[in-house]
Amino acid sequence: MKILIINCILSTAEHGIIKTKESISDCMISNFARGFVELGHQVTLLASADFKPTGSDDDLPFQVIYFPSKWPLVFKPWLLPWPRGMHSWLKHHSDEYDLVIASESFQVPSLIAARVCPTSKLLLWQELDRHQRLLFRLPSRFWYNVMLPLIMRDVTIVPRSQPAQQFIGRYSRHVSSTIVDHGTDAHVLYPSDEHDKAFVVVSQLVERKRVDRIIDRFARLVAQEPYRDYRLDIIGDGDQRSALEQQVARLGVGDNIIFHGFMPHEQLAEPLRRSLALLVDTSSDLNMVTIAEAITSGTPVVTNTKPSTASFIAERGLGIVRDGWDENDLIQVINNYDKMHEACVREGKELTNVACARKMIAVAQR
Repeated sequence: MKILIINCILSTAEHGIIKTKESISDCMISNFARGFVELGHQVTLLASADFKPTGSDDDLPFQVIYFPSKWPLVFKPWLLPWPRGMHSWLKHHSDEYDLVIASESFQVPSLIAARVCPTSKLLLWQELDRHQRLLFRLPSRFWYNVMLPLIMRDVTIVPRSQPAQQFIGRYSRHVSSTIVDHGTDAHVLYPSDEHDKAFVVVSQLVERKRVDRIIDRFARLVAQEPYRDYRLDIIGDGDQRSALEQQVARLGVGDNIIFHGFMPHEQLAEPLRRSLALLVDTSSDLNMVTIAEAITSGTPVVTNTKPSTASFIAERGLGIVRDGWDENDLIQVINNYDKMHEACVREGKELTNVACARKMIAVAQR
């Protein structure tokens, strides 16, 4: 099959500032595209030029076409991009593809695809599980209540999580019962039979990730005699790094907490699979690819209820889900690691990019 993926926003911007990555391989959508390629399909990705990586990406197994942004002061590229020239491109090329997957219902590119592409070959891939806060949610409410039933009413929508499924089901009658996440690279991320006395944070070091709260709780853990030699690996970078390093020094846990900076997947895979748990306490994230990556690596997850996959973790015994989790929950993971690890190994097989690609194709062929 020839598959077209429309995903203009390649990474999350902080405070409206887009930080371009060195390679598109560092973007979540890359794993998703590679899943189809591994199954033998030919993939083209349409993205916003504002997110174009700084590297050449000559060895990508799929084609990427970038579009400049139209009226960027109004249609902000990091929030609601309007790709200039995409309508014309789709009119000339959409017939060449057997399947078109457009990211999010509430996006201009998805609206364009719904106007141009045959309904039979178009899927909308829904991550949002609530209304965007843009202009007090009024544009979002208008879109879902008017534009979706008017222009996209016959398009099948594939949710990326159970909360997204419940949300979009309020506005569309064509929501797939199959949930399809981004998928993880099983060649890089896979379980280990051994683990260290270590927990891990894989995150941007920015305010909404609340890594400072995680550090406080971990410090209370290692203050207890049986856990003094446990370690916290912090993988990632951001504008909060200096403040977090000062916090670690102030708490006197510098020997227990290591800042590794940003790591590509090939490097972070080993510390991730050897950790007792991935620690999350975000204030606003929805689908966090690091959670799926941890589960694929056989690593349990300790998280609050914000991520869309929180209910999945709780239901399948893949870790601990609790707002305000603390050092006692970390002790619970230590004591029950084997059981949680086995559950992650079992469920992680369905979270690989190849498994997700198969699910998406199965939805398209129904």
